[in-house]
Amino acid sequence: MLLEEYDSEDVLVITGAPTSTDTFRETLGAELPGAATPYVTSLVVHATDVLNQTDDRVILSDALRRELLHRFLEDYEWDTAYLQRASDQPSFIEDVDTVMGTLSWQTVTPEETPELRDIAAALDVFHEWLAAHEHMERGQLISEALDVLTGDARDDVVDFEAVLAVEFEEFFPLDRAYLDALVGDCDLVCVAEENGSVRRTWVEAGPVTDYVSFSESRRGQAGTPSTRPAATAEYFAEETIPADPDVGSVSVLATDSSDEQLAEIANEIEELVAQSGWGYDDIAVATKQSGGAVTDTIEALEGTGIPTESTTVTGFGDDPAIRELLAAVRHLAAADEDEDEDEVPNHGAGLETERLDRVREMDGLEEGIRWWATDAGLKERIAERAGPLDARAQFGNVRRAFRMAEFLEDTEFLDATWESFEEMLERAHEYAPQQNQTSATDLDGGVRVDHLQAIKNESFRAVFLVNLVDSEYPGDAFLTRLFPTARVASMPDYPGVTQLDGADVGATFPTTSTASSRPFARYHTEHARRLLAVGAGAATERLYCCLYEYEDTALEERAQASRFLTAAYEDLPWVTEADEPQITSEQAAEKYLLSRVDDALADVRRANSQDVTVSLDEVEAELGEIQDLLAQSGERGDELRDALRARVEFANGEVRR
Repeated sequence: MLLEEYDSEDVLVITGAPTSTDTFRETLGAELPGAATPYVTSLVVHATDVLNQTDDRVILSDALRRELLHRFLEDYEWDTAYLQRASDQPSFIEDVDTVMGTLSWQTVTPEETPELRDIAAALDVFHEWLAAHEHMERGQLISEALDVLTGDARDDVVDFEAVLAVEFEEFFPLDRAYLDALVGDCDLVCVAEENGSVRRTWVEAGPVTDYVSFSESRRGQAGTPSTRPAATAEYFAEETIPADPDVGSVSVLATDSSDEQLAEIANEIEELVAQSGWGYDDIAVATKQSGGAVTDTIEALEGTGIPTESTTVTGFGDDPAIRELLAAVRHLAAADEDEDEDEVPNHGAGLETERLDRVREMDGLEEGIRWWATDAGLKERIAERAGPLDARAQFGNVRRAFRMAEFLEDTEFLDATWESFEEMLERAHEYAPQQNQTSATDLDGGVRVDHLQAIKNESFRAVFLVNLVDSEYPGDAFLTRLFPTARVASMPDYPGVTQLDGADVGATFPTTSTASSRPFARYHTEHARRLLAVGAGAATERLYCCLYEYEDTALEERAQASRFLTAAYEDLPWVTEADEPQITSEQAAEKYLLSRVDDALADVRRANSQDVTVSLDEVEAELGEIQDLLAQSGERGDELRDALRARVEFANGEVRR
């Protein structure tokens, strides 16, 4: 409709999150055949472009900002007794970092809670310290660009006549202020999904329409869901029971343990891609949280040979190329400290003494580490041991390490030494699973593994929702490790939804799936349910609800299925248990092979002790077939035959651990 009045270059399209930009650009391209697609960007990227035109300060990446904040906070003197005591804890800087990041992105100024005022004051000093050295963090992007748009330079950075803001239900208060200043007198159209906000409702209750007013508004009609995953998403979001679309499938995939859950997901993925027309990039695996949950899933899938990609986890922490590079930097740092090199293990192709000695003789860190990577053959080893997708990710991580070395050399207030580079690389390696809030990693070709917020508004033919147990969905309300949850819930100025009443819960969520009488607990329970709606809505053909029966504890406590999944299983007739999976992956085949030997031995022992009859002929025939198959499998079969023999010897007590 806008293109009927304006040329495409005069229309600006803004999405709420960077991960939505490519998806909406592709959608526009499909809807506008033969027409030039308007420029599509996100708020963060647009603010970056504005500051690149008007500000000479360097915008720090998330990794570099985290490094500088760690160094800044190591010697910072806190005013409040609570933070003084908490600063002795190993995770303190990471926890304060999270709260500071939230304050920075939202430009919130706490006034009532002393500890929050103390943290906000530290953040102000940190920003002043960065500005004195010509730097800014990404959390300042929106607020700093807003100052430009409300100043004399606005006309220099605005060159459009109409703005379309999509995903408006996720615009924070600061985002809305930025959009208002950006639009000025131009035409503005905002599109918001009803009962769809998960990012904004973490910090602001109620629908976004309660906070803005428009000259005209209308409610679009989405119609009835066309697939079973879409109908399931509507059920989770609104607690309504749609008619059965009779298209697509929703399956419950249940296993005994969380590890088996991931193994079954891997096997099911292999079965899907074995079908004609399916690829790994047609599939997504979604967790509730980012960080460790995503990395654990990535490791489990890649351990079975399945390629993965992620927009929130870079793989920096478990990258073999980074581990190899880090080992070399540790040696160089130890030598700079005049330590005995004999005390440092000399493992790996790149750690020869002569090569490291030559690196030490070079003038700069970046020049030295680049030369080492080339001369030690790191590039060749990456290409040999990794597939194309993994190799590209590893090359990207190595380039990131080179930029860190360059940053140390170019930043006057940091020591450009091997010890300082080691500290920086160690910290980036340690915190690699942390969420990247401001940009998406440009990868394709693998199974998408991300948290639920990151896949909102994207589409995949199959989506696996993992850990659908009650301890996860809804789980306990959690905002920060820095303060107890009960304390956070009583903070009126915490940068998140805390002090609530029943009206706030009802205004934000149409669902009532919890019996708790506390509005705070009810609110976060409904928020967890809405996350499931986002995940279900990303599936176009197949939705898998995955869970496990026993917790991974010494007592093997039974895990309760999520109350939301239990209700869906009762209310939606198309939610059914997944079929018994066929063996499609090599790992599943090996697991079955070894377990069959265990089962056969257990059957024979049971026959001896419980007076039951076992057909040894059947056991012998099955094991004979296995032996014949292994004999035809070459070197891999010989390895499995040795594993089977060891399994039998171990079971009989002939060998011990």
